[in-house]
This record gives sequence, C-alpha cells and structure tokens, in this order.
Amino acid sequence: MSSTEVKKENSKFKVKATAAWEWFKSAAWLQVLLIVGLVVGIVVSIPYIVQGITDLVNKNTSHFYESKEITFDDFEKMIAGDDPSRANGVVGTGIKDTDPNLSDDYSELVSEDLEGFVVMFVKANCDNCSSIQSYVETWFNQFNNEDGINNRLRLFTIDVSFVPGDSSKSTEAEGSANDYDNDNISLEQQNEIMQSIKDTYLSQDEAHKVSEVTESTFEMDLTSPSGSGTIPTPTFVLYTKDKDVKEYDMTKPTKVICGAIGDLNYTSQAGMNSQMLDIFNFVVYSEKAN
Repeated sequence: MSSTEVKKENSKFKVKATAAWEWFKSAAWLQVLLIVGLVVGIVVSIPYIVQGITDLVNKNTSHFYESKEITFDDFEKMIAGDDPSRANGVVGTGIKDTDPNLSDDYSELVSEDLEGFVVMFVKANCDNCSSIQSYVETWFNQFNNEDGINNRLRLFTIDVSFVPGDSSKSTEAEGSANDYDNDNISLEQQNEIMQSIKDTYLSQDEAHKVSEVTESTFEMDLTSPSGSGTIPTPTFVLYTKDKDVKEYDMTKPTKVICGAIGDLNYTSQAGMNSQMLDIFNFVVYSEKAN
C-alpha cells in the first residue's frame, strides 16, 4: 500500500472514530447503561477483593506465639524441674560481639555446662508484639536447625492480655482489674513474675534496659482496683541452670529484656536475629560494636 493510500485509510478511520464519539456523547442511555454496568461489576467484585485481601493477610500472619503458648502453671513446673524435656534447651556461653574470637559456627557457642529456656510475655493489644512475631518465628525456625543446635532451642510465650485474643477488649479492660479475664496467668501471678525479674533487669547495663521500664514499673500492684496494666510487653526472660541441678531459680533469671536491646531495630529481620542471639546468650550485644 502506497503512502497516499495509507493517509486515506487513516483519514477514513479518524472520520469514523470522530463520528462514533459524537454518537456516543449524544446517546445518554448508553452512558447510563455503562455506568450502571461498571457499578454492578464493582459491587459483585467486592466479596472477591475482600477475600483476596483476607487471604493475603492470613498468609502473612504468624501464629508463632500461639504455637508456643504455655500457662503460668506450666511455667512453674518447668522452673521446679518437673518438666525437663520441655525446659532444658541449649543456651549460649555469653560471648560478646566485640570478642575477636567470635565464631561463625554457632555450635561452638553452645554452653557445655548450662541449659535453659526463654519465656516471652506478650499480649493482644501490644503493637510491637504483633510487628515482631514473624521475625521471631523466622529466626527461631532457622537457628533451631543450625548444626549443633539441632532443634534444642526452648522458647515459650505467656499471653498476659486482659482478654486474650482480643486487642480492643483488652485495651478497654485494662482500666479495671475487675475486668481481667485471662486463664493463662492471674494478675497476682503477674505481680510475682514482676518481683522475680526486677533485680536482674535493674542490674543490667543500659543497652539491656529501656527508659520506659524503670524500678517504679516493678513496684506497681497489677491487682489494684484501678488497674495498672500488665507485665511490660514484649518481655523476654532467659532462665538457665547447671546441667547437674534439677531446679531453676525463678528469682534469678539470667537475662530480662523489655522491648529492643540497645539501638537494635528489632522490627527488622536483621535486628531480631541479633536480639535473639543475645537473649539466648549466644552472642551478647555491645554498644561499642554497633
């Protein structure tokens, strides 16, 4: 086809397109029909869109805390040495991250003399608990399969919510101890935990404490009628003992971490990896190294 013929064809197309557009603008009934069809299409699609979003959220939602959940009664049995297979896991030797002899082989960092477990206190209305859950799960699953670790890590959670599983109800209920509805652990037992971890927390260096949790935090009576909240969350507590000793000392945990360690960004996977290595005493964070 010659260039002249092409120009003629293009001209005819433009004429037809212009005529069609003018006709469409004058056909009000067709415009209404198209609008109605578009609205109906959107309405019909909403359930599928919502389901797709729900499926995506569920896919990316971790249930790690729930899978590791124990009660205060379970915790007491572990402390008393009555559940050794559950409680006695591998812990680290406490090497500093500034130590030039720090090994890339984590099996070399496992203590030959000590064993123990970590309890993490969480609650439904704790945004930080929710935001770090998937990172904790990823670290735990990966590290637990390292050579020398061989699925011997012990990490448990205790839900201290006023209303476990319901963030909004827990927030509302924290205004009154009378509204506490949690069978995992009582407020009296939470008080007991607070007193037992107080000295260890306060004796730690500044990198392992946070400004929001002070001595006065541990002096609050969580059972008071006015309601004083719960144990700070998230809180990680490491308990260790000599392998030839049956019981753990509840009043002398090895480490108590409330929130993030130092300037670690524990809402990222890299930050959480460093945090958990410290919590289990494999590689201890040092501000000078960061």
